[in-house]
Amino acid sequence: MATATSLLKSLIVPPASGQAPTATLIFAHGLGDSGAGWLDVAQLLSRRPALRHVRFVLPNAPVQPVTLNMGMSMPSWFDIHSLDDFEEHEDEAGLKKSAAAIGALVKAEVDGTAEGLNGRGVPVERVVVGGFSQGGAISYLYGLTASPSPAGIIGLSTWLPLHRKLPQLVSTTAKDIPVFHGHGSRDPIVHYKYGQRSVEYLRGEAGVGMGEQRSASGGGKMRGVRFETYKGMPHSACPEEIEHVGQWLERVVPE
Repeated sequence: MATATSLLKSLIVPPASGQAPTATLIFAHGLGDSGAGWLDVAQLLSRRPALRHVRFVLPNAPVQPVTLNMGMSMPSWFDIHSLDDFEEHEDEAGLKKSAAAIGALVKAEVDGTAEGLNGRGVPVERVVVGGFSQGGAISYLYGLTASPSPAGIIGLSTWLPLHRKLPQLVSTTAKDIPVFHGHGSRDPIVHYKYGQRSVEYLRGEAGVGMGEQRSASGGGKMRGVRFETYKGMPHSACPEEIEHVGQWLERVVPE
């Protein structure tokens, strides 16, 4: 079991309300980046009137050798061999290690032992995990396999890892959580087709069986997968996508 000293170093954006948080978003960056790369986005989301109760946690990946980078070390959640086929030589051990590190952050939020919480935990059903590119992949792996499940998953310009093994790994409650997947149609790094295939697998009964996004009758809990395409967007994020993420968060973890 991870202890407080073994938690990933993270940037924290406390709730804009100035009060104790009642929801948390843990968002993991992409290859070669850091939590600081998403600080502006977290601050922008935090200023939304309906998200002033949310705490944002931006962890930093460990620095390690990356085959794609000619073996040189850089911030990375796991090793990557090729951008042409993410299923080739998947670093299963690295993926699972980083997913467990995200899980340790979630546990610290729930227990109230994370920095700035002072013992006031956030219920796991109010903790959303997400990430961009590599960070989205580990967020998918953690979010789909954790028990109990988090409040939801955000995947931006990313893909679903270890999908051949997921049917054996997915938790019994994963089908009931909402997912937001955003992807640019001109992504030259994680090609749009990988996002499409991931969403199809998440929605399909032959995969995870989450279905398309929908709300339960009577305005109940949102479920299923929302897939948004951003025309012409490369391997990046855009204001429209961040607006959609904000709207989605407001429904998944309302004040």
